[in-house]
Amino acid sequence: MSARVFLGLLVITVIAVAAAAIVAFERPTAAPVRYVDQPAFPALRADPDAVAKVVLTTPEGSFTLVRETGDRWAALERFGYPVDSDKVRALVVALADMRLIEAKTRLPERYARLEVEDPDAEDARSRMLRVESADGKVLAEAILGKRQHRLTGNQAAGTYLRRPGEDQSWLASGGADIDTEVVDWLDDEIVDLDPGRIGRIAIRPESGAEYVVRRDGAGEPLELADLEADERVSEDADLERLAGAFAQMRLEEVKPRAELAWPAEHHAATATSFDGVELTIRLAEIDGEPWALLDARAVEPAASPAESAAPAATGTAQAAADEGGADGVEEVEIADGSAPPPDAAALDARLEPWAFKVPRQLFERLTSPRSEWISDSGTS
Repeated sequence: MSARVFLGLLVITVIAVAAAAIVAFERPTAAPVRYVDQPAFPALRADPDAVAKVVLTTPEGSFTLVRETGDRWAALERFGYPVDSDKVRALVVALADMRLIEAKTRLPERYARLEVEDPDAEDARSRMLRVESADGKVLAEAILGKRQHRLTGNQAAGTYLRRPGEDQSWLASGGADIDTEVVDWLDDEIVDLDPGRIGRIAIRPESGAEYVVRRDGAGEPLELADLEADERVSEDADLERLAGAFAQMRLEEVKPRAELAWPAEHHAATATSFDGVELTIRLAEIDGEPWALLDARAVEPAASPAESAAPAATGTAQAAADEGGADGVEEVEIADGSAPPPDAAALDARLEPWAFKVPRQLFERLTSPRSEWISDSGTS
């Protein structure tokens, strides 16, 4: 190799080594991973029973849940309607159990990747949760971001979080799937009657004649009353669907009854149980949505057709809706060991202040015309 060629290669090598050194020098060094293991919310973990207020803020707004007495919680944005206390308890336990595992980014421009940006930031997807005691002490406060389902060590899942006003974000173990709509925190069960113990149901559609279905005794099949000689019930008619509508009835929204402009023309259905509880539900479409008003009272237990040929004690559905409550209900002993019947006065006191938006399916079920249950053939 000539000296000239050798010098050329040497110059190229020196330049390459110098360039590599410059690149290596200018490249930022990776920060060491900071692992920790400490409670994410020490004050909450020390006294979870002190929680008396939960405030959740999202890009869409905020709502507040407050503890009233004992385990009873209420939603301020729903006029103090009861909240599912089990759901609040599960949230508090989950937050108290969370532990900081790994320090993450401190750079605001990277917060959105973890969804720990401020909730009022543009296109934010974060949720800020604040938990307080009755005296206003903040027990936990954090912007909660994405859930992480693969953690280091024996932790199965975690949540990214950042404390408001701090730059440092964290990956914490545990966490909870937090509903961001206040209605999802409400105690959504309106009423739950045992369908098999409903002896009589009177349906009064907004237009059309009232009709009655009834059963001979608890657990017996429901039958359509007052069939004409040339009428028969359709083979596919499932009258038990009417009784089933009063079991585990759920709300989709709620507001004070006084806040709703109730129309004069509406549907109604009255269920009378063998336990002496009469429940009337009035139904109407308001602004295209199905709403209901419910009233309960104590009456004589539903009688079977063989026991009474006189007019039913409950009267029409509309009369039941307009009458006042009765004083208590005679205690009924349940021989089969099932749950005791609801107290009519207590049930009415819980239902009377409220109007409930109900599922469309329930609305349509309890407004079915009598013709829906009659065979088209018209033969007996």
